[in-house]
Amino acid sequence: MSYLSPEFQRQGVDYAETADVQNLHAAIRSEKRDGRITIKPFSLWMLVVLGLAFFLAGFFSARRGADFTATDVDRGNPQPVQSTLPAVQTSAASTSALQSTVADVNAPVVAHVAMKNMKFSPATIEIKKGDTVEWRNDDITTHTATSATFDSGSIDPDKSWRHTFSDAGSFPYSCTFHPDMKAAVTVK
Repeated sequence: MSYLSPEFQRQGVDYAETADVQNLHAAIRSEKRDGRITIKPFSLWMLVVLGLAFFLAGFFSARRGADFTATDVDRGNPQPVQSTLPAVQTSAASTSALQSTVADVNAPVVAHVAMKNMKFSPATIEIKKGDTVEWRNDDITTHTATSATFDSGSIDPDKSWRHTFSDAGSFPYSCTFHPDMKAAVTVK
């Protein structure tokens, strides 16, 4: 009968397997010391770089006015414009049409300013006393049209606000949330 050392006298223990587990733990410890986190087949570093590249591309395309929505594609091929005005006759009806055209020229006008891509468009607008300016927010964030004489408050995306100008003068305005957005209304 052979005598085993006290270490190997335990029944049911596979000491070769214990050695494999110890080797496995040693391998895991050495990987932890490496410090790099990798996701096969890309490293975390590659994912960060690609995410940053996508962010910057989107940011600069929005700042430069690139718009990839279907509405701009539709504008590239405009539909033919059909006149809805009736034909003007050369009799007494032409005189009344002329008078209504003169009356329409003096009627108050609604001028439109769009807020899009962090800009007011157009940046300067000229109107007459009694005319109205409508600011429409076509951007993805809330804006304001704020001057010393008027304040729109917050205009949410796809909403609008109107102001009627009764005094002549120049009215510079800006967005309270985005001070780089500046424009002016000139009332004659």
